[in-house]
Amino acid sequence: MKLVQSLLFLFFCGTVFGQLDGAWQGVLIQNNPDKSTTNFAIWVDIKTNGTQLTGSFRSEQANSPYFKVSKIVGKIEGNSVVFEEKIIINQHTQDGMFWCSLLARFVFNESEQKLKGSYTSEGCTPGALVLVKSNKEFNHGATKVVESSSLEEVEKLLVSKTTAVGKQFVLTDVNYQSGKHHIVSSSFVYLNRITSLLKENSSLKIHLKGHSDSDGDDEDNFLLSQKRAKSVSDFIINKGVEAARITFEGYGESRSIASNQSKEGKRVNRRVELLIISD
Repeated sequence: MKLVQSLLFLFFCGTVFGQLDGAWQGVLIQNNPDKSTTNFAIWVDIKTNGTQLTGSFRSEQANSPYFKVSKIVGKIEGNSVVFEEKIIINQHTQDGMFWCSLLARFVFNESEQKLKGSYTSEGCTPGALVLVKSNKEFNHGATKVVESSSLEEVEKLLVSKTTAVGKQFVLTDVNYQSGKHHIVSSSFVYLNRITSLLKENSSLKIHLKGHSDSDGDDEDNFLLSQKRAKSVSDFIINKGVEAARITFEGYGESRSIASNQSKEGKRVNRRVELLIISD
C-alpha cells in the first residue's frame, strides 16, 4: 500500500513539475491600510528540477520605463509552491524608489492552470498574487517603449513601408457581453479589418493587452481581462492567422488610464490594446 501511495505521489508531483515550467503572468494585489487594494502587473519565469524551483521575477511601475528583474529560488511540495526573490539581476529605478523583495506562497490549480497565493515582504505591504500561464516570452530586458497610435495610422505606415513597431492602439470597436469575455457580433467587422491587415503583412506580429476597471473582485478582473485579450487572439487565429504571430496578456485594473470614480473613466479603462511588436 505504501508503495502504491508513493508511486501516486511521484506521478502527481511529476505532472505538476512539468506544468510549472515556463512563463507566467499575473497581478500582485497589495492590501492597503485603508482597506483598498492596489494592483501591479508581474511576470515569473519558472524552471523546475525535481522539487526545486529556480527562475526570474519581473515587476514594473505602470506606464513608465521603471522595472526590476530578480532571481528566485523555491521548492514544490505537492501542489504547493514557495519561492523568494534573492538578488536583483536587472533594473531601471526611479530616484528615491526601492523595490521590495517578496516571499511568495502559492497553490497550483491544475484544472485552471493557475497559481494563486499570498506574499509577504520586509518593509512593504503584504497581499495576494495570482498568475496564469503566458504565451509571451519572459522579458529580462528593459521595458519596451510604446507609442499611442490608431488602426488607421498603422495601416498608413504599413502601406508606405514605414515601420510600425512600437505603435499601440485601443481596439475601439471591440465590445463584450457585460462581465463576460464573449465578443459581441457588432465587433466582427472591426476585427476582420485587423485580420486582413495581418494577412496582408505576413511578417507582422502583435501583442494584445486586456484591461479592466476597478469594479468587483481584483482577481476576477485580472482573469476577465486576460480572457478578453485571448478572445481577440482566438478570433484572429480562427480566421487563418498563425498563432505564433500573436501573444496576449491580462493586466486587470493595474494599468488604468482614467479615474475609476466615474462611469466614463471606467468605460475608458475597460479596453483591449494591440501593440505591434514586429513588422
